[in-house]
Amino acid sequence: MSEAEARVDELNRSSWDRMLAAPEEALATASAALAEAGKLGYRAGIAEARLNIGWCENFLTHSVPAIESLQAALGDFTALGDDLGKMKALNALGVVYHELSRYERAMDYYTRSLEEARRRGNPTREAATLSNIGEVCLELGELKEALDYFLRAYETVPDDRDSELVSNILLNIGTTFNRMENWPLARDFTEKALAIASASGERLVEAQCLHALGRIDQASEMPERAEANYLKAIAIDAELKNEKLRAAVLLDLGSLRTRSGDLDGALRDYREALASAEGIGVKALIHAAYERLSEANERLGDYQAALVYYRSFARYEHEVLSEDASRKIKNITVQYEVDKSRQEAEIYRLKNTELREKTEALEEANRRLLAISDTGKRLTASLDLDTVIDTLYEVLKSLVPFELFALALYDEAEGSLDYRAYISEGQRTHRPRVKLDPKRSLAAACIRLKAPIHVADVDAEAHNYIEGKPLFFKQGAKSAIFHPLLIDERVIGIITIQCHDAGKLTASHLSFISSLAPYAAIAIENSLIHDRLAEMNRVVTGEKEALEKAAVSITHIANHDALTGLPNRRLLFELLQKTFDIASRNGTRVGVLYIDLDDFKPINDRFGHFAGDRTLVAVAERLRGLLRASDTIARVGGDEFVAVLANVRDREAIELAARKIIEDCDHPLSIDGAERRVGFSMGIAIFPDDGSSIEQVVGAADAAMYEVKRERKHGYAFSSSAR
Repeated sequence: MSEAEARVDELNRSSWDRMLAAPEEALATASAALAEAGKLGYRAGIAEARLNIGWCENFLTHSVPAIESLQAALGDFTALGDDLGKMKALNALGVVYHELSRYERAMDYYTRSLEEARRRGNPTREAATLSNIGEVCLELGELKEALDYFLRAYETVPDDRDSELVSNILLNIGTTFNRMENWPLARDFTEKALAIASASGERLVEAQCLHALGRIDQASEMPERAEANYLKAIAIDAELKNEKLRAAVLLDLGSLRTRSGDLDGALRDYREALASAEGIGVKALIHAAYERLSEANERLGDYQAALVYYRSFARYEHEVLSEDASRKIKNITVQYEVDKSRQEAEIYRLKNTELREKTEALEEANRRLLAISDTGKRLTASLDLDTVIDTLYEVLKSLVPFELFALALYDEAEGSLDYRAYISEGQRTHRPRVKLDPKRSLAAACIRLKAPIHVADVDAEAHNYIEGKPLFFKQGAKSAIFHPLLIDERVIGIITIQCHDAGKLTASHLSFISSLAPYAAIAIENSLIHDRLAEMNRVVTGEKEALEKAAVSITHIANHDALTGLPNRRLLFELLQKTFDIASRNGTRVGVLYIDLDDFKPINDRFGHFAGDRTLVAVAERLRGLLRASDTIARVGGDEFVAVLANVRDREAIELAARKIIEDCDHPLSIDGAERRVGFSMGIAIFPDDGSSIEQVVGAADAAMYEVKRERKHGYAFSSSAR
């Protein structure tokens, strides 16, 4: 090995060692290693540098460049025949897709990595991958399966000196026991993880352990210890500049202070959490912060502030919950991958014919369950609770046999059920609110387990969940299904169907109800949010109808394009100002892409304005799909669009996005069964390079676009000052 190649290896080692504590510095080091390795033609150094760059980009929440770098690294390692590097790249890609909630893609990469590790006899990589698969199971609520994977991972680790891997596995075991409400074991494993992480200087894992211990202390009614652990975790997060973990800890700390009556302290924590979450664009944390701020202000009697925060929470809620429902439907496919990995040893022993039959059966079940997503869309299309319930009842009645259908909302504080529908033998009857008996109520058992209960024969199976004969059960019913309605692991209600004949309700019926339950939960939560927002409007203004119409219709009309639903010029300029302000504080750049359709007028002339409108809608959807969640696409004129690329490092990153838009939009659009090609002319300007104001930057991008129009069309150009 030459001296120059040794220097590349040293740069890669330095980047790997620093990426958790200082990902931006580690990214710069890895980029330098890639440049030097490229000049030398040092292929192994190039592959390692790309792997490190992918990890750094992921830690910085730059998902697209992370995936691109890791895919390139996977190709490099495969070409080199480097099995260890290939396994690392596969695992890294699984982590990125897991953090994007793309569980099916994550499991695909994890499974490939696990197969490679076992084939090559590498127990360290096998343990790391088993732990990753366990994290997917944990996120899907499969607690027993998750614990099994984590314990197998811990048993597989060949050397306890691999402190980062060992501490992560122990932390995962502790987290699983915490979810199982086994506090002593949760604390024991988490403290072991903390001791290893602290001794080895693994600061990020140390912060995660302190956060986990704080949650355990809070659940165990030890508020002083919980607060101390939260504050230690926050201090480390600030040192590491890990805003995502900092926001999550601040939300828990605020919740702790709310319970102790320190509402002013809780408000301070929630505001800091919101600022951190908005800075990195994590929607789940943003909408949680808005909800906590609304509740805290409402408790303090500041209804005006509570309403302001609640409006923001409501905007995020529908988007976050809709994404969650889509993930749950997709996770039907993921479950197949989890089962395949968990039963791998058995599958390898099956004959080819048996394996094919099992796979085809699973695929057919997936297709059948995915087909009901259309019904889910009908449920979530209404904000009226009665309409949601009627839709759910009619769909179930057509496919599931039952004599009783009931849906009740759960009041956790009172431990009671408020029945919103009770339909027996086709007749809707009123049922009063009932207090749950945890020992004799199957509904109470379902809520406690946060999982469906299926009793094919009540007389033979009810004793598995309750003591004695079940209360609040339809007279003569012999089989039943109870299914919780969950929002973020919180039970908001329950569905039950009951049948006179034992064994008539099958596992297939349960699977069907489980497919609809996430949609029903979202629809019910949306209707409750709608009702609560209306009530708060009456408290603040006394005029519910006027305020709802003003909040919903006027704001949307004023800020969005009526045809495509994209932000209009007015909203674009507001978003640009916020984006520029954040970029100025963070020292990053913003790319502004002014896009004009080429030869759009002939479409209107030849096919009519309706076809032109359909084309604009299709173009808008394609552009929106090509951008990151943190980016913005707006329609600012007839056939003109502006894309805003936030939080970019340099011109190369902007040019990569522009080239991707031009190349992907070169494919024809399918409009009313016909294919049409639409070209783009694009001008690009960069903040702050091309100006310090919105007008200067947008004007520079517009001028660059017209230059492309004049010279060649269907291409892009940077503004003159950025060349």
